[in-house]
Amino acid sequence: MPPASPADRPLKILHTEAARGMGGQEIYLLRHLLAMRDRGHDVSLLCQPGARLAEAARGHGLVVHTLEMGGLLRLLRGIPAVRHLVRTHRYDVVNVTSRRDALIAAAGARLAGAPLVVRSRHLMSPVSSLLTYTWLPHRVLTVSRFVKRLLQERGIAAERIGVVPPMAQAPGEAPADDSWQERQRLRAGVREAFGFGDGDVVVGCVAVLREPKGHLDLLEAIAPLCRDNPNLHLLIVGDGEPVMSRLKAASALHGIERQVHLPGYREDAPRLMAGFDVFALPSHKEAAGTVFLEAARAGVPIVATRVGGIPEMVVEHGNAILVAPRDPAALTAALRTLASSGELRQAMGRAGWDWIRSEHRFTATGHCEATEHHYHQWLEELGHGPRQVGTGADAPPRQPVAGHDHGLP
Repeated sequence: MPPASPADRPLKILHTEAARGMGGQEIYLLRHLLAMRDRGHDVSLLCQPGARLAEAARGHGLVVHTLEMGGLLRLLRGIPAVRHLVRTHRYDVVNVTSRRDALIAAAGARLAGAPLVVRSRHLMSPVSSLLTYTWLPHRVLTVSRFVKRLLQERGIAAERIGVVPPMAQAPGEAPADDSWQERQRLRAGVREAFGFGDGDVVVGCVAVLREPKGHLDLLEAIAPLCRDNPNLHLLIVGDGEPVMSRLKAASALHGIERQVHLPGYREDAPRLMAGFDVFALPSHKEAAGTVFLEAARAGVPIVATRVGGIPEMVVEHGNAILVAPRDPAALTAALRTLASSGELRQAMGRAGWDWIRSEHRFTATGHCEATEHHYHQWLEELGHGPRQVGTGADAPPRQPVAGHDHGLP
């Protein structure tokens, strides 16, 4: 049997994330961890105690290490703790995500001699400091070509940046019956659970409640349509203050409380999308947007803004209508177009359904292949060549227990 190629060799990888909440970035990371584990890689996670991502990862049997992050004292304590962790477990790759964990984990990993330190970039906001993109990590991964261009404009060389889009669905999430007919049955069940009838038109939104997501823009745009049509409903899935309170106040001000539904955070949000007639999210900025891929998988037409990486996650004029951000008239017009035509909604929803199932790059396999390509290429560029699991920092290995919280000092 011929020897395995470098790209076939499993790696030992530590991912880090400082956020305590569970938004698109954290969903991306959890799906990535599960998919890479299924590919045979040894993956583990470092995050803060009490983080939703930590709880979700442990629930899937992943190894979770925890460390308090944020502030100068925790930074000074955290760097040597991460150095010890990386040397002990001999990681081949340490992939940091947010600024806080990057300062601690990338520094600790470099001091430990980790072969490859990668900084992920999931945001399209301006990069305030290049420290965690150039000096600390060896390379950078982004979620869209748009974000890669932004990083290039800040002076980061194109060859140091890789692009790995989000996946539409994590391994094991697909139902046994993934047919269009089963989707129709799921749709009926979701709508019945929320009390929607056959004559109701449901515009749905799934996103953490943050001002840049444009939830208030969506409510303002749909309000006149709701007043004209008592069977039109807005269902917003997600939580977060002060946006939740502002949504409740705005729906009362417009007199459409009965038509605005705010169930809060739901773990089954991707499943609920099957009950939508339209998915709408008028983000002010968006690096990519896993949720748009989920809406396509649910067979739902999309109304979104032409910003950031969103155009890379949809097919404009196919399964999506895109409008300029902060343009209430255009947003209202797009919503009216879909709300008034069941035939158009059906055609666009089915177009998205078929498209997302034909796009290999958004599958778990395509996502992992892209990640592995960058990791192995960069390891070779840095002089580490083909790698076996755990051939990183020079120290004896210690195996942690999956599904448990391993707190760092």
